[in-house]
Amino acid sequence: MADQSESEISIDQTLESPSHEEKLVIDRCKDLEIHDLGVNISSKGLVSWRDDSPDHPRNWTHARKSYDIVVVAMLEFFTEHHRRELKISHKMKNWIARLTHPRQPSAADQARTESGMSHLKALVAFSLMYQLGQALGGLIVPPCSETFGRRMPYIISGATFALCCLLIGIVPSMAMVYVGRFVSGFASAVPSVVLAGSVEDLFNARSRVWLVLLWNSLATAGLVVGPVFGVYVSLGLGWYVVILRILHKIRLTMLRRRWIYYISAIVTAALTVATLFIRESRPSLILASKVAALRKQFDSDLSFDNHDAVADHSELLNIILIRPASLLVTEPLVILVTTLSAISWAIIYLFTEALTGIYRTIGFSRTSASLPFLAIGLGVLLSIFPRFQDMKVARRRKLRGEPLEPEDKLSGFILAVVALAIGLWWFAWTIPPLVTSIPWIVPTIGLVFVGFAVNEMAYTLSSYLADSYTVYAASAFAALAFVRAIISGLMPLIAYAMYENMSANLATTIIASVATLFGVAPYILLKYSKNLRRISRFTKYSLEVHERTRIEAD
Repeated sequence: MADQSESEISIDQTLESPSHEEKLVIDRCKDLEIHDLGVNISSKGLVSWRDDSPDHPRNWTHARKSYDIVVVAMLEFFTEHHRRELKISHKMKNWIARLTHPRQPSAADQARTESGMSHLKALVAFSLMYQLGQALGGLIVPPCSETFGRRMPYIISGATFALCCLLIGIVPSMAMVYVGRFVSGFASAVPSVVLAGSVEDLFNARSRVWLVLLWNSLATAGLVVGPVFGVYVSLGLGWYVVILRILHKIRLTMLRRRWIYYISAIVTAALTVATLFIRESRPSLILASKVAALRKQFDSDLSFDNHDAVADHSELLNIILIRPASLLVTEPLVILVTTLSAISWAIIYLFTEALTGIYRTIGFSRTSASLPFLAIGLGVLLSIFPRFQDMKVARRRKLRGEPLEPEDKLSGFILAVVALAIGLWWFAWTIPPLVTSIPWIVPTIGLVFVGFAVNEMAYTLSSYLADSYTVYAASAFAALAFVRAIISGLMPLIAYAMYENMSANLATTIIASVATLFGVAPYILLKYSKNLRRISRFTKYSLEVHERTRIEAD
């Protein structure tokens, strides 16, 4: 009986154990599953991307990439445009009031009058609070997107921005303005900074030439269109505003100002719905989901090179707060680029804050005085031409079998610095009160130079950081965005004091002089940037991670 029992157990075990042929079939099925997932598995159980994997973001179809980038870029454009649409013409009370007596106030003036605020308090409420929120958001959110993904921050930020705009329009309270502008500024930091990471996820260095240009151009265009939009929506809504006035029993000026926020809420809500259909583009997160599926299906202890893994709350805090803050004070390359960007941004904001007031003295109406901002937008288009030189350098590198260097994209920075000085000097000495007989088109030509300089400096510095920090570009941009937002919030206060107490010629001449001294910036950047990249520990780490996880050469 014992022999029989042992025989039965032996037979059962034989039946349960697959034959050699069955093992081959099982292994082949596993190989097919792995191939379908677009990954490779090493002999040590390490999972990595297959170069031709259709699921890797850089191998997505052109239609898929285009949809995702366009949706996020439009969200970036509209939040940047909203940042400027309620800015105030800062020199109204004195030297504008002496020349003209407009019947209709601007959007920000309406809000100021409605709430009984001074110019300075209005600047703090509508401008500084927004920029402080954007500074904090720009510091915290980008590292989160590198750990938890890009898609969800876009959705949450869009919904938050739309809700804040709606509440500011509905709730008749200055406390709501302060809170709403701060939170909407925080939310606006997501598309304005995280987009850099999305571009790096989806495109190699050669393709990024045009994508980073598009991104910066839309951001600059938002700053240009904002003042025009704010004035024209505030003063020209038409018959349906009158109907809503009757329905809501509130003053027409109040309703007009609030419709700026209603429109912002409607547009950003629509864009938020569009972000629901974008795909997650962080390669490490997509690979993590594939590894989890393989572990579950084949009961195997597989692993992958997950540079975004967070072990505990302490490490999460380090990634979200410590890393971007430490980059700002310990990373030589980030310090240099951030300093250059801060100076250029300060020059631009000091100048443009007084632009509407200057054109009022030339004889423009309150609405048409915002139109010269469009000349700055025309200058933005000129940034296309230096890109052909960038592409020429890229082709030359490719023929030699050499990788593109971040410094290869800095040639436009030299042109931008020169154009900024020319544009500001031109403008400073062709405007009232010193010059009153020259046609308005003459000073406006100077704005075209300024527009080119604004966009070109933003492009070259952004492109340089993206190529230097590759997979961690968003963290590097967090430091840059933080400083830029603080500068953007403070400069209107300084510009208000400058143009209130000086003539427009003298104030703009001072800014032009600073821009001229800024001409040494390209020399400093080109001379020291390569050495700074070599000694930077975080740059080396970013490059190492990029080399281990990339699927194509840059």
